Amino acid sequence: MHLRPLVMTLAIVLFSAGLAHADFNAYLHSLNVSAEGDIGGFRAQVGAHFGGSGPQLDLVFRSVDEPADAAICFWLARQTNQPIDVVINAYRRHKGQGWGALAKSLGIKPGSAAFKDLKQGELGWHPTAGKANGKGKDKKKSHS
Repeated sequence: MHLRPLVMTLAIVLFSAGLAHADFNAYLHSLNVSAEGDIGGFRAQVGAHFGGSGPQLDLVFRSVDEPADAAICFWLARQTNQPIDVVINAYRRHKGQGWGALAKSLGIKPGSAAFKDLKQGELGWHPTAGKANGKGKDKKKSHS
């Protein structure tokens, strides 16, 4: 039976795609949880990591649905060498079609390293809780 190896291969491919989707969703969730704890610190870290100025950060955070979306938009701008306002306009046009469609519209080719990184939630950045501005709710004083 030559059908069985084909079915097994297809199952592995579909399972792997599901895991990548889960990884990306987990990454987005972790970014949103971090922002929820300290939106000012999260915003500052996005700006510091991706090189966004105050007005750019204002534009992006006002234009997206979730704080994680802002970080992804800045990452896309960096990956595609596009100005952030171009990415935000594409975000608005492709809203609801998924990040893959947005990435493709900005010139990231499916199958490329950047596209794979996006789909796997491997964007090379994770916010550091409570450290963006030297403060944080989670910091505890030592009573030694």
